[in-house]
Amino acid sequence: MMKKLFEEYIESADYKISVFFKELKSQIEKWFIDGSLAAQGCELDGNIQISNYNPMEKFLIANFIEPSEEKVEENSLFRYRMIFMIRLDQMKGNNEAPAQSSQEGGEAPVETPVEGKALEINKILLKIHQFDEENNEKGELVEEIDVEDIKEDFIIDKLGQLKDKSENENPEETDLKDNVYKK
Repeated sequence: MMKKLFEEYIESADYKISVFFKELKSQIEKWFIDGSLAAQGCELDGNIQISNYNPMEKFLIANFIEPSEEKVEENSLFRYRMIFMIRLDQMKGNNEAPAQSSQEGGEAPVETPVEGKALEINKILLKIHQFDEENNEKGELVEEIDVEDIKEDFIIDKLGQLKDKSENENPEETDLKDNVYKK
């Protein structure tokens, strides 16, 4: 009956989010040091901030600058604010045994995870705001994404979507698409 002892040790949601954001922060820093974003001339603008003040919503905020290719003027750039948000009430708890873990014999496999009842970070809200040189907001992308999707090429793809949207200056067309969730 040693299993009972392990089940009682469950990491708190705050701790899990804190560890997740620390890993994400170092991952993002790598993108701007020796990743594709660095190769495109993008630079972090200040430090990456992790905000844990709100008890229900936790944020990681990264501001960065991208030189603009379209403009002829020297030193023209776009500023971005990339926000990753986790809502505690949307973290998935694995309280009931998953259906696929039971076998034909009705017994759960022995390698049940120790954190069987712990909350998992599966989805995260991604917001990317685009600003021009005068800090006017040019566009915003809001999308719920799987944590497995948080990779540099995925973010670059989202930046491309945001640029396409902001370059299309017709407001009737962009407003409708702002909150479209693509699967």
